[in-house]
Amino acid sequence: MSARPAAVSTPVLDGVLTGGLSILGMGGVLVYFGLIRTGILEAGTVDFVRGDWIALTILINSPHFMASYRTLYVSKEEILAHRWSTIFVPAVLLGVLFFGALGPARETTFGWLVFGSSIYLAWHYTGQAWGMVASFSHLAGVRFTDRERAAIRFGMHALLVLHVLYALSGRLPPATWIAPATYIEGYSLAFQGVCLAVAIGFGTGAWAFWNAHRRGPKLPVRALLPWLALFIWYPFWYFIPGGFLWVQLSHALQYLAFPLRVEVNRLTAKGPRSSSQTAMHLAVLYLALVAVGAVILSGPPLAAQLFGHGWYSTPDARAIFIAVTNCVAIHHYFIDGAIWKLSNPKVRQELFAHIARP
Repeated sequence: MSARPAAVSTPVLDGVLTGGLSILGMGGVLVYFGLIRTGILEAGTVDFVRGDWIALTILINSPHFMASYRTLYVSKEEILAHRWSTIFVPAVLLGVLFFGALGPARETTFGWLVFGSSIYLAWHYTGQAWGMVASFSHLAGVRFTDRERAAIRFGMHALLVLHVLYALSGRLPPATWIAPATYIEGYSLAFQGVCLAVAIGFGTGAWAFWNAHRRGPKLPVRALLPWLALFIWYPFWYFIPGGFLWVQLSHALQYLAFPLRVEVNRLTAKGPRSSSQTAMHLAVLYLALVAVGAVILSGPPLAAQLFGHGWYSTPDARAIFIAVTNCVAIHHYFIDGAIWKLSNPKVRQELFAHIARP
């Protein structure tokens, strides 16, 4: 047996953060929305668009971006070991940013930057969810067969395509390429086909989890939750106005426990630490991540709320700010794809070093 629970944080907290909370919250809102649409409840609205959620964005979403930088840029050795993530990709993004800001085609350049970020995000969401399924299954000693793995990931890949279709919504190609009516008809057919694939993928994934659980060892519930949460997130995003922000927050909350666990394991590797020392270290680190993230990712809108509209609220400043945040997002997606590979022994060691093995 392990001397400590085989979890990233604790088994219960892992489940809550990586899917349980968003499944309950978003699932409840979707049920309420469905009861309104079917007439069981009196007509009402479910709308998050007009809410001011900047505080939650600063406390949850921003530090999840900054935590990746803390994990990657912690030492010269890590920087040199991941040159593409630490040097080359940031250099390319900075070049695009300066070209867009100073060049004659700023609107076009920044528009493609936003579009590229939204497409890359599809891979990021589904890839992170699979990584968490793999992590919790690994901790429980569950090993999926190739067929089970493919069955689980089929639904995730279908959701990835659905995410891309969301990103393409409202974007018409030039009429010289294809007639708008023809494109819209084709988009509608593709959307229906992908929704069918998502439904099939849910069934194949459920079969794979059940098959692995039946074969043993017992599959923990927290290994199922990140996968199940994806099938709640995308309907929530589609049906609920302003729902995408809550998908972002759920994704960020899902992620935070992992870099913080690596931080604790790196700290204790340097020498014994008491619980209070570890807690203080994490508290200080989290506050630092919040502060840096607030400046970089929420600076202009936060300044506008605190001091009124100024130079940071002009159209030019807003355009550059949106471009900067999308560059940070793209870099974050690339970082996570590079450093969170469970097949890498060093990643497994840093993530699971707190778990004693016989």
